[in-house]
Amino acid sequence: MAQEPGRYELHYQDETHVETNPSLYKVWHRRGVQPTIPAAGTNRRLTVFGSVEARGRGRVEVICPAQDSACFALYLAALDARHVATGKEVYLVLDNGPCHKSTVTKAALAARSTWLHVLWLAPYSPQLNPKEREWKRLKRDARSHLAPTLRAFVDEIAAGLRHLGGDRLDIVDQVPDWFIAGHRKEPTGRSAGRPKGAKDSYKRAPYRKKTNDSLKDAPLPLAA
Repeated sequence: MAQEPGRYELHYQDETHVETNPSLYKVWHRRGVQPTIPAAGTNRRLTVFGSVEARGRGRVEVICPAQDSACFALYLAALDARHVATGKEVYLVLDNGPCHKSTVTKAALAARSTWLHVLWLAPYSPQLNPKEREWKRLKRDARSHLAPTLRAFVDEIAAGLRHLGGDRLDIVDQVPDWFIAGHRKEPTGRSAGRPKGAKDSYKRAPYRKKTNDSLKDAPLPLAA
């Protein structure tokens, strides 16, 4: 890579959760007064899949609703777009996370083998991945306060990712509308509650109503 920097890029990839509840860090405060910070009534979470180029030539970041193979595929699609725009082959450093080792992900990586070369980190070696250290900066600078809305929450994450810098910034917002609308999962379209006519997969024990006679026959508790 040092001999042909115009042909290759080296990306260190990782992912992290970002929550609506602010990240806690050291603050200045008056002696004897406990510092407080507002928090969301119900905590919400997004996942950022990202990579930083080793020579400072930019980054690829994708904001997703989950940490699974489907969202990692969205990151690979963003990496596809960068490859098409730059024409450079990519060496991608990955850890051994479940979404990197799944059958779907292995097939997606194999389909890009002509230009995407994977380098696997040793297990439990986050110190070898410089992307790990960027997450702390992101949460300190962009997530140390409570966002007023979920839309502002997403926009602040994107702004924090841009603030990390680099020559070319490929930052993609893949947050679905149902998350912004306040849903925890994608709505199924069914009405709330138990479906009419639904049956249990196992037989329930019969309900026995307590009567006065059964209470009379019950033994008295022993004194301590």
